[in-house]
Amino acid sequence: MFFAVEPSPALVRRLQAHAARWNWDAQARRSPPHKLHLTLVFVAAADPEQVQALLRLGARVAATHRGCRLVLDRASVWPQGGIAHLAPSAVPDALRALQQALHAGARAAGAHPDQRTWRPHLTLARRAQPGQAPREVAPLDWQVRSFSLQRSLPGAARYQTLGRWVLGGSGTGAVGTKGSSAKLCTVPSPPTAASAAQ
Repeated sequence: MFFAVEPSPALVRRLQAHAARWNWDAQARRSPPHKLHLTLVFVAAADPEQVQALLRLGARVAATHRGCRLVLDRASVWPQGGIAHLAPSAVPDALRALQQALHAGARAAGAHPDQRTWRPHLTLARRAQPGQAPREVAPLDWQVRSFSLQRSLPGAARYQTLGRWVLGGSGTGAVGTKGSSAKLCTVPSPPTAASAAQ
């Protein structure tokens, strides 16, 4: 389970065009378009009550944090897992503040967020080789206006959106909602303890 920002359809198309410039081999496992995202906070497991606490956290944080412009201008591969990714050379203060607020809130809710140093990136593929990255990267502008809470579904090649919120400073209402800029747009029934632990 994780909080993330997701690229717009237009940015997804630009990301796909960029990925086509990589020198992939047969072992590389490309990320499908519908799974492209930048993780803000990863939570390994959460019971139903903690899931509800995370949903409330998302609404609170969205109300007090603004959107921002993120520029992805670095392409590289991390040796562990062969994670081919795009990353920003500079992280906007607004995005860092959003991540810190969600991490602190998840910890306060007892949801045990990942304690590793946050390295914002968008994964393009796994099992890649360092030499497959392009030498030059045309910067990709990303207007971050919202974020979501996603859950990996066991045995399924997709994520389930538990909630999505528009950031208060973006000048628009919540996704799929009129009025407040921080209302929750999608809240499915609470997961069972078994599914939440996946």
